[in-house]
Amino acid sequence: MPPPICSKAMLVVMTTSLMAITAPVCASTPLKQAPQQLQVPTLSADDSSLMLVWKSPENTHDIVDYLVYADGKMLGKASENNDRFSAAKPYINHFYANDKDNFSQRILIQNFKVTGLKPDSPYSFTVKSLYSNGSVSDASNRITAKTAPLPTIIAITDFGAKGDGVTLNTQAIQQAIDACPPGCRVDVPSGVYKTGALWLKSNMTLNLQAGSTLLGSEDPADYPPAYRLYSYSSEMRPASLINAIDPKHMEPGTFRNIRIVGPGSIDGNGWLRQETPEIVDEMGNHLPQYISSRNSKVHEDGILAKHQVAKAVAEGVPLQIAYGQRRSSLITLRGAENVYLADFTVRNPAFHGIMLLESHNVVANNLTHQTFDANNGDGIEFGNSQNVMVMNNFFDTGDDCINFAAGTGEKALEQPSMKGAWLFNNYLRRGHGAVVTGSHTGAWIEDILAENNVIYLTDVGLRAKSTTDIGGGARNIIFRNNAMKDIVRQPVILTLNYSDPNAKIDYPAAKKPAQFYHFLVQNVTVQGTLGNSPAIEIKGNSDKNAWHRQVHFDNVHFNNVPPTAISDLEDSRFDRVVFSQLRGDTPWHFNTVRNVTIDSKPVTP
Repeated sequence: MPPPICSKAMLVVMTTSLMAITAPVCASTPLKQAPQQLQVPTLSADDSSLMLVWKSPENTHDIVDYLVYADGKMLGKASENNDRFSAAKPYINHFYANDKDNFSQRILIQNFKVTGLKPDSPYSFTVKSLYSNGSVSDASNRITAKTAPLPTIIAITDFGAKGDGVTLNTQAIQQAIDACPPGCRVDVPSGVYKTGALWLKSNMTLNLQAGSTLLGSEDPADYPPAYRLYSYSSEMRPASLINAIDPKHMEPGTFRNIRIVGPGSIDGNGWLRQETPEIVDEMGNHLPQYISSRNSKVHEDGILAKHQVAKAVAEGVPLQIAYGQRRSSLITLRGAENVYLADFTVRNPAFHGIMLLESHNVVANNLTHQTFDANNGDGIEFGNSQNVMVMNNFFDTGDDCINFAAGTGEKALEQPSMKGAWLFNNYLRRGHGAVVTGSHTGAWIEDILAENNVIYLTDVGLRAKSTTDIGGGARNIIFRNNAMKDIVRQPVILTLNYSDPNAKIDYPAAKKPAQFYHFLVQNVTVQGTLGNSPAIEIKGNSDKNAWHRQVHFDNVHFNNVPPTAISDLEDSRFDRVVFSQLRGDTPWHFNTVRNVTIDSKPVTP
């Protein structure tokens, strides 16, 4: 695809401390640009390995890979290293192997796992861009990083845990966690360890060894009431399977330096499987398939979900509220400063998958999310958090893959915004939306960069959803250098007409209506949709003066899609947007827009 033109949009970047800043996007096509902002993600260094990530140059035209060096010696190519250490990469490779016409936007791998290192030792690293003609750029910034010292190791079996899939091990596992001194690692050996809610603490690693599974108990008594979603929420939610929550404190720093790592699995035991319990995916792999249920059928389809809803209803909670508020998620960490989640598999939550609330400096690397088609089974949700990174994940989810939330209504303005995220090198499969802002947008969701991802079979690619009463919105959202294929509904939607019949929203309505603005969609391809929803749907509420604005599409190619449906939009541009094999008479359908152009030509609705 051609290199991008200069834009007045703002690009979110990450410093070495994962703080979000902005800089102008203006690719003037200089050659041999070096990678930028080489860094080691938060808590990714252990005693024998560490991760490296870096920013791509502004113009990636003709860059085909990156070369990584340690102490001046080349370690290898980022793409080849990623083949070994990314749950997403085999699927990404398969995606492009089947792109026979070279239609799809090519993505670049921006990370590298360095292994075979000595404990508690410093190393120096640089990265160079590799171009299609074989030339290389100058080196990136040089960083020196140090591995962690050897940890104290405690095994849960030392405290009597039994991996037979039957014994309830909550007390034994919790004793191991409680006995872990600062910097210690708690190992979960091979086996299936049934457990209720577990409570992590600061300065520890939970290590899921190969062949291990933490299996959630089906008894709701094993998940005591633990937290309210927001300080102004009326409903108490039950504990998740794994928790770091202090009901008296919600601010970042309540917990510090938590790592959950290892090739094992965490299974919430939330739902029964479909009649066909597994499906074969595009690579021939078998993926679990859970029942897609609802509140009126949870008593038939649920396991833990069934028992938790039944318990709440027996206590006098209306069914809709019980279903929407009284099911356990798989992991909930709140008020955590410095979190590293890596390498494990997420399965079958009764409610959401992984939730990070009011947390700072969070990295989710090389996770496998298998929650399809569990109701509300999001992959990972960030609420009112800051400086987060999601890379190398494989998503096959029952709800949104990556979701951002920031509270509801006027009281949400008392909270910090959801600010600063970098999402890259992921494979997002199925799920309601791939990259999603909302519907809880009250305190604003801002400074999100999603780049170099492959999106396949999700209902929506980029999804922004809210209502006028929720307030706030999303801004400074960059969605670039991504490839989409066979999207079930629509590639991009920005809407204020979202409705969730199962959610009880605790808020007085926002005084200012929600809106979405400063969105950049750049260097993106969409190869087909499976339904008849608009390829780009933008809908605000001009009757309430809720206009979306400063939306810019640049160098986007749609193939085999329906026309657009765009309204309640102002001060926006569509440049170099191409439609081929359009399923309609004309690609552009506008209604109620102001100061909108297509390739610099004004739109007249």
